[in-house]
Amino acid sequence: MRVVAVGRFDGVHLGHRHLLAQARALAQARRGSLLAYTFPPEPPALLPLAAKVRLLAALADEVEVVPWERVRDLGAEEFLREEIGGRLGGRALVMGPDHRFGRGREAGPEQARALGERLGLEVLVVEPLRLEGEVVSARRIRELLAQGEVERAARLLGRPPALLGRVVPGAGLARRLGFPTLNLALDPVLLRPADGVYLAWAFWPGGGGPGLFYQGKRPTFPGLPPSAEVHLFAPPPAGVAEVEVHLLAFLRPDQAFPTPEALAQQIARDAARAQALLAEVEPPRSLLL
Repeated sequence: MRVVAVGRFDGVHLGHRHLLAQARALAQARRGSLLAYTFPPEPPALLPLAAKVRLLAALADEVEVVPWERVRDLGAEEFLREEIGGRLGGRALVMGPDHRFGRGREAGPEQARALGERLGLEVLVVEPLRLEGEVVSARRIRELLAQGEVERAARLLGRPPALLGRVVPGAGLARRLGFPTLNLALDPVLLRPADGVYLAWAFWPGGGGPGLFYQGKRPTFPGLPPSAEVHLFAPPPAGVAEVEVHLLAFLRPDQAFPTPEALAQQIARDAARAQALLAEVEPPRSLLL
């Protein structure tokens, strides 16, 4: 027997893990397997597709990523009969109380239960996980990241929020200030956090380490475009092409300084504060690199 858990699973946060644990228990009770059924991420997403699949694969026996275009025009009954029960051979469906499916998002849990009875499909609706008095949801995590509240977002995710960036040439400004950085072209699918300076942990193929992550408009230098960059406390090897950045703590908002020297002094204070905070931080695990 195959149990199918359906959702976007953006972030694979603690709420998703709760739902998949319930789905796993059902699969074990029915002596079957668990398939996580999901879709490619849409911006602003919390995870790139490869990371989402890797995390889901640790929680389910199989992962099915379906292009939204393939199923968006199916009616609710068609979706359950032809996709879940037919193509996938599912005999049970697990979903959250807010999940909608079928053409135009026409159906929710009540319709799923009614259709399931007619189609011979067991339906389990898992109530959302609550943590610190609020429902754990991708929407709430996005709100927290947009406010720079990465530590609260991490508690709901079960790990620090992460960004993925390709290393690109920069203006060399940070090096002249005494704090060389890797300039990043961030994955456009992923949500950008609030502008500012963060304690971060970066990974690259074969290594990783702590540093400062900056995203902002560089207001001290109004002639330059916005940037995203990471200064690592121990320089990475030459030739790093891609970096995964985990945001551990928000240090300060983006701000203008009267002179480059004043900015350099502030970055030194940022680095000292970040290094002091490292004693309280558990190093994260890489998602992809």
